[in-house]
Amino acid sequence: MSEAAEMEWQKRAVCYLETSDAPEMWTSDRRPHGLLRKELQRMCARCPVRARCAGEAVFRDEESGTYAGVYLPQNIAANVGRRAAAMEELRVIAGLPSARDDVVHLGVSA
Repeated sequence: MSEAAEMEWQKRAVCYLETSDAPEMWTSDRRPHGLLRKELQRMCARCPVRARCAGEAVFRDEESGTYAGVYLPQNIAANVGRRAAAMEELRVIAGLPSARDDVVHLGVSA
Protein backbone atom coordinates (compact mmCIF):
# COMPACT_ATOMS: atom_id res chain seq x y z
CA MET A 1 0.00 0.00 0.00
CA SER A 2 1.34 3.45 -0.88
CA GLU A 3 2.07 6.01 1.80
CA ALA A 4 -0.60 8.30 0.32
CA ALA A 5 -3.21 5.54 0.59
CA GLU A 6 -2.04 4.66 4.09
CA MET A 7 -2.50 8.27 5.25
CA GLU A 8 -5.99 8.57 3.70
CA TRP A 9 -7.54 8.05 7.16
CA GLN A 10 -6.23 11.46 8.25
CA LYS A 11 -8.60 13.19 5.81
CA ARG A 12 -11.51 11.95 7.94
CA ALA A 13 -10.05 13.43 11.15
CA VAL A 14 -11.85 16.31 12.85
CA CYS A 15 -8.55 18.19 13.20
CA TYR A 16 -7.95 17.93 9.44
CA LEU A 17 -11.49 18.91 8.52
CA GLU A 18 -11.88 21.76 11.01
CA THR A 19 -8.38 23.12 11.70
CA SER A 20 -6.24 22.11 8.73
CA ASP A 21 -4.78 25.61 8.56
CA ALA A 22 -3.64 25.54 12.21
CA PRO A 23 -1.49 22.42 12.75
CA GLU A 24 0.60 24.17 15.41
CA MET A 25 -2.33 23.70 17.81
CA TRP A 26 -1.83 19.93 17.54
CA THR A 27 1.95 19.65 17.22
CA SER A 28 3.14 22.13 19.80
CA ASP A 29 6.00 21.06 22.04
CA ARG A 30 4.20 22.85 24.89
CA ARG A 31 1.11 21.49 26.56
CA PRO A 32 -1.94 23.54 25.58
CA HIS A 33 -3.55 25.24 28.54
CA GLY A 34 -7.07 26.07 29.65
CA LEU A 35 -9.74 26.49 27.04
CA LEU A 36 -7.54 25.43 24.12
CA ARG A 37 -6.73 22.09 25.79
CA LYS A 38 -10.43 21.49 26.55
CA GLU A 39 -11.40 22.34 22.96
CA LEU A 40 -8.77 19.99 21.51
CA GLN A 41 -10.01 17.22 23.82
CA ARG A 42 -13.63 17.84 22.76
CA MET A 43 -12.69 17.74 19.09
CA CYS A 44 -10.78 14.50 19.54
CA ALA A 45 -13.57 12.91 21.57
CA ARG A 46 -15.94 13.20 18.59
CA CYS A 47 -13.37 12.23 15.95
CA PRO A 48 -14.17 9.10 13.91
CA VAL A 49 -10.47 8.17 13.59
CA ARG A 50 -9.43 8.80 17.20
CA ALA A 51 -8.26 5.23 17.83
CA ARG A 52 -6.21 5.21 14.63
CA CYS A 53 -4.63 8.54 15.58
CA ALA A 54 -3.68 7.17 19.00
CA GLY A 55 -2.21 4.02 17.48
CA GLU A 56 -0.17 5.95 14.94
CA ALA A 57 1.24 8.20 17.68
CA VAL A 58 2.35 5.10 19.61
CA PHE A 59 3.76 3.22 16.60
CA ARG A 60 5.60 6.28 15.30
CA ASP A 61 6.77 7.28 18.79
CA GLU A 62 5.76 10.84 17.93
CA GLU A 63 7.98 13.58 19.33
CA SER A 64 5.34 15.79 20.98
CA GLY A 65 1.87 17.17 20.40
CA THR A 66 -1.78 16.34 20.98
CA TYR A 67 -2.97 13.02 19.60
CA ALA A 68 -6.46 11.58 20.17
CA GLY A 69 -6.98 14.24 22.85
CA VAL A 70 -3.84 13.28 24.80
CA TYR A 71 -0.89 15.64 25.07
CA LEU A 72 2.35 13.77 24.45
CA PRO A 73 5.32 15.66 25.96
CA GLN A 74 8.76 15.71 24.36
CA ASN A 75 10.92 12.66 24.85
CA ILE A 76 13.44 14.18 27.26
CA ALA A 77 14.61 13.07 30.71
CA ALA A 78 12.44 15.61 32.54
CA ASN A 79 9.29 14.16 30.95
CA VAL A 80 9.89 10.41 31.31
CA GLY A 81 6.99 9.71 33.67
CA ARG A 82 4.50 12.03 31.97
CA ARG A 83 5.44 10.70 28.54
CA ALA A 84 5.06 7.08 29.67
CA ALA A 85 1.62 7.87 31.15
CA ALA A 86 0.55 9.65 27.94
CA MET A 87 1.77 6.74 25.81
CA GLU A 88 -0.15 4.32 28.01
CA GLU A 89 -3.31 6.42 27.64
CA LEU A 90 -2.84 6.44 23.85
CA ARG A 91 -2.42 2.65 23.91
CA VAL A 92 -5.74 2.30 25.75
CA ILE A 93 -7.52 4.57 23.25
CA ALA A 94 -6.02 2.61 20.35
CA GLY A 95 -6.99 -0.73 21.89
CA LEU A 96 -3.35 -1.81 22.11
CA PRO A 97 -1.85 -3.90 24.90
CA SER A 98 -0.09 -2.13 27.74
CA ALA A 99 3.61 -1.45 27.31
CA ARG A 100 4.14 -3.79 30.28
CA ASP A 101 2.31 -6.53 28.40
CA ASP A 102 4.64 -6.02 25.44
CA VAL A 103 7.65 -6.63 27.68
CA VAL A 104 6.07 -9.78 29.12
CA HIS A 105 5.38 -11.13 25.62
CA LEU A 106 9.01 -10.62 24.71
CA GLY A 107 10.05 -12.73 27.67
CA VAL A 108 11.87 -9.85 29.31
CA SER A 109 11.39 -9.09 32.96
CA ALA A 110 10.70 -5.50 33.88
